Amino acid sequence: MDPKIVDANILVHTKMAATYNKNEPHFKPENQAVVRKHLEALRAKTGPKLLDVGCGTGFVINLAKDLFGEIHGVDITQAMLDQVDKSGGNITLHRSVAEKTPFADNTFDAASAYSFIHHLTDYAEVLKEVHRVLKPGGAFYIDLDPNKLFWQAMAAAEKSAALDKPSDIVQREIASVMHTDDRVEEEWGIPAETFNLAENYKDLQGGIDGAELRAAALKIGFKSCDVGYYWYLGQGAILHGQSAADAATVENFLTRALPASAPLFKYVRFLLVK
Repeated sequence: MDPKIVDANILVHTKMAATYNKNEPHFKPENQAVVRKHLEALRAKTGPKLLDVGCGTGFVINLAKDLFGEIHGVDITQAMLDQVDKSGGNITLHRSVAEKTPFADNTFDAASAYSFIHHLTDYAEVLKEVHRVLKPGGAFYIDLDPNKLFWQAMAAAEKSAALDKPSDIVQREIASVMHTDDRVEEEWGIPAETFNLAENYKDLQGGIDGAELRAAALKIGFKSCDVGYYWYLGQGAILHGQSAADAATVENFLTRALPASAPLFKYVRFLLVK
């Protein structure tokens, strides 16, 4: 792990901790419902002991506390851990880097990492650590990480914008993908360079390649690694401007068109089995 990346994450998330649950779009009810279904599926495949790495303010913990009998959350930023609601579940928090956790081998039935892998110096280090602490047959659910193919598509769209003006939908995604650091600097006073360090795989390495992470997971020793793509270009406009049914129809079609349609999906998720 790079100490500069660790320090950048602590700085950024200490500043954002108090309002994180209100500002981050993944806390919207419709997204929480989707993640809840993935956690239910995870619990159906595994036992009752869950490790949530990069737990932040407790997004996964809140959704999983009635599914798993024992949950351990790990995060490096104390200000984020201070926001976790530990009521209503058997929850223990640990201030620790995810690359070296305080647990024995073969401790957990399941693990999760939500909107976290892209903050790391080298995600392979965390895959190795989670593999170590999972029991044989345990599963690791990873979600809300940037799809490198989508990031590349938006970078290309921005370069071509001088010749062909993109649609409003593409313009919004270019701003989101290529210029969030500018917005964060303006709103939070966090230097763009620091924010980019904190989101290393997103802002400095241009996203996460699903095939590369899968290959790394199998090399480490996971028996399988399923890769999923979701939240296609313009899905929000269809969902809120037309209907949920229309948005689902397009999503189903694009999912059937994978892998050719992979660059149209903003995020990538994984399910690894030891």
